[in-house]
Amino acid sequence: MHRSFISMTWTPGVDEEDAQVMIRAIEDIYTLVRRHFAKPGQFDPLPTVRVFGSWIIPNMPQDAPYSNIDWYIQRSLDSSNQAISGSRFQETVVLEPWQATSPHFDFAMTDLDVTDDLQDEREIPAPEGRDSVLGVTSPGLFSLVSTRQFDDIESPELRKLALRHMVAHYFGMLLGVPTRRREGDTIVHQGRRYCANTCSMRYTDTTTLAVSFAQQELASGMIYCDACQKDLAAQIAGFHYGMN
Repeated sequence: MHRSFISMTWTPGVDEEDAQVMIRAIEDIYTLVRRHFAKPGQFDPLPTVRVFGSWIIPNMPQDAPYSNIDWYIQRSLDSSNQAISGSRFQETVVLEPWQATSPHFDFAMTDLDVTDDLQDEREIPAPEGRDSVLGVTSPGLFSLVSTRQFDDIESPELRKLALRHMVAHYFGMLLGVPTRRREGDTIVHQGRRYCANTCSMRYTDTTTLAVSFAQQELASGMIYCDACQKDLAAQIAGFHYGMN
């Protein structure tokens, strides 16, 4: 399906600096990926990024469906009312009226805990359990990054690096990177495919790993490895032409 833009949002409790980390990471990713297309002005299939932030539609009742980001969150909370359920968030995104009129990607950040209970296109079903995760995704539709666990990182600079790594990771997941056609330099964990190179697409399930991988990527000057860059460019072109 052709998706022409990315809606970038965050919940009210997200720190402004964390939101800036997300915005700047996507800007850097776009600069990197553009090199894989034709000369500037000839062909640019990258979806437009629309930054809505912690949004609200004026002149609508606060509790009206799809009137503000808080309504999304309240509808997406799990049974404990303490964490966002991946499956409920997915349902809310799928049913939003703008997906029907203008199909798009949703990239979001929250300060709340997130649980991954999605039964999506993984090669095996999602594992049982409701432990908090660093993020959740439904490739081709949305990615949601949680900042909650990053609050335990004492160094502000390391925190930013680690969070940037996760933004790049879930951006790649949103576009379906690494692709299924890749062989030899990928691994499959809990039904999802990850990169095995020095790259943001490595399997990352803890902030400790996020810090370590982010430092390696900084030292190498890499966001994504060459193979993931090519996958990302191919996926973006596919969505541009409605081939995914």
